[in-house]
Order: sequence, then structure tokens, then C-alpha cells
Amino acid sequence: MRSGILHHDLILRIALAVLVFLFFALTTRGYASSGNIYAILESCALVGIVAAGLGVTMLAGELDLSVGSIAACAGIVAVQMSGSGVVVAVAAATIAGLVFGVLQGALIARLNISSLVFTLGTFIALRGVAFVLSHEQTVTMDLSNLAITTALRERFVIFSPFSLTMIAIVVAIGYVLRYTRIGREIYAIGGARKESRAAGISPSKLLVLAFALSAGLAALAGSLASLRSGSASPSGHETLLVAAVTAALIGGISLYGGRGSMSGIFVGVLTLQCLLSGLTLHGAAFWAASLATGAVLLVFLVLDIANGSSPIGQSLRRFHVARRSSRTPRPRTPVSASTPVS
Repeated sequence: MRSGILHHDLILRIALAVLVFLFFALTTRGYASSGNIYAILESCALVGIVAAGLGVTMLAGELDLSVGSIAACAGIVAVQMSGSGVVVAVAAATIAGLVFGVLQGALIARLNISSLVFTLGTFIALRGVAFVLSHEQTVTMDLSNLAITTALRERFVIFSPFSLTMIAIVVAIGYVLRYTRIGREIYAIGGARKESRAAGISPSKLLVLAFALSAGLAALAGSLASLRSGSASPSGHETLLVAAVTAALIGGISLYGGRGSMSGIFVGVLTLQCLLSGLTLHGAAFWAASLATGAVLLVFLVLDIANGSSPIGQSLRRFHVARRSSRTPRPRTPVSASTPVS
């Protein structure tokens, strides 16, 4: 039953993405061209990889606010190590992110503290680390290493190595979440932490895994994005967290945990980037993109609150059940033959 509901919900979200694309395709010249679709998928790559990792923490009932700072630090490390080749540079940045994520997840699980508070602290601290690593200035690649940038920008019809990496990651994590025991347990601790612990599921290991994935994928995305552009800024990716959370909420991931899928996240990323691309081609002001992202985030946040495990959501469901009960006609009590009739 639950699988059917999720499938129906995903169809509605796909329909929303299609409507957004068709609206701009019919009203904006060049929007549906292969070049613009390539650009949309390129913009999806960074947000999509980060949202995939962030989505795992959200499914587990937590939230990693540090992904933007992790991406900035990883980008700086990758650019500084670009002379060793793209594989070494990306691997070094990603492994550093994974190690940080493991430590962060272990501390959150061990200390049993709010991930919002803890990751807010690491978000601020890592931003300072980014400025230290870059000596408070933008780091650029040597001209001799710009072949890496060209390779990452190589176009395969409407795809690039960056966007193909994003699709592969979403498919792989989606498979793990849907078809493996680990995936089912992540859903379990997100939807019912106390009940899952009583059933013998250890949340600690799963939280470590979730935060390792979140940090590792943020580092991977940040390093690839910086190598693709040829530079990295310590103040970069400041809006990455908002974009990733917005895409996850559009895709049906709940902030209360235990609900959503990777396919939904992919649809959410596409919807958001199609909207932003359309606004850009329409010649909208710079602030319009931020305004649109914030508005969409608030709309889907309200929907999540209404449908989730919040007191408001529970109250709405109780009200709905009570209203349906009041409309259901009660069976009339038959009058027995011995009952006197006045």
C-alpha cells in the first residue's frame, strides 16, 4: 500500500517537472535546444550529487548543514592537487570528506545530540578552514592542467562526465536504499527511531554511514565542480545547501525522515534547475533565482509539515479522520417487538 502511494506521489512530481519544462519550452526561445538541456543537466550535477547524500541523512531523520562548506574545502584541495591528475585530486578530496563524515556521524550518534546544532557548528568551522587552505583568496589551476577542465566539459550529446556521474550515483544509492537491508534500516530509523531500536536495529552505524555518504558526496561534487571551472573560492557554494534541500523536498524527501526516494530527488533536482534556467533565459534579475528557490522551498516545506510527523500534520490527519467519521451514517438500532411504542 505504502509503495503504491509513493509511486503515485512520484508520478505527480514527474508531471510537475514536465509542466515546468513545457511552459518554458513554449514561452522561451532556445529553451528546448540541446545546448540548453546540456546546461540544465550540468547545473543538476552539482546539486544532484549533494542532494543524493543529503537525502540519505534526511531519510534517517537527520540533516547535514555542513555540505556547502565541505564542498568548498574539497574544491580547494582538488584544485591545489590538480597537478597530480584528476583521479588523484578527486580521490584525495573525496576521501578527506568521507573521513570527516565518519567522524561527524560517530560524534552525533555517540553524544546523542541534534545533528542540526552539530553540523551548524561544523559548517561555520569548515568555512574558516576553507579560508585557511586558500590563504583567503581564490585558488586557480595552472595553465598546464587546464586539460582536466576540458575533459570534464566534454559533451556527449546532452551529457557530460559530471552529469553522468550524478546519474550513476543516484541510481546506485537508489538501488541500495530500495533493495538492501541497509536501505530498509535507514528508512526504519528515520520513520520510527524508538521502534527500530526496540527491533534490534542499531542507529549508530547507520548514522555514521549516512553522514559519511553526505560528506563524501559533497566533497566529490565540490572537487569535480572546481576542477571543471578551473578555480575554487573559499566563499563558494554558499547557497548549495538551500538548493539541495529544496530539490530533496520537491522530490518528496521528508524532513521528518523515513519517506522519499532517490528517483524523487532526481526529479526534484530537474524541476528546480529547469525553473532556474527558464528564469535566466527570460532575462530575470539576479535576485529572481534566489527568490524563486526560497519560495519553492517554503511551499514544499509547508506541504511536508502538513503531511509529516509534525504536531500540525498529526492534527490535520486526526481532523480528517474525525470529519470522515462524522459523515459516515451510523447504523440504526432495530426496534424489537417487545419494545413499547408510544
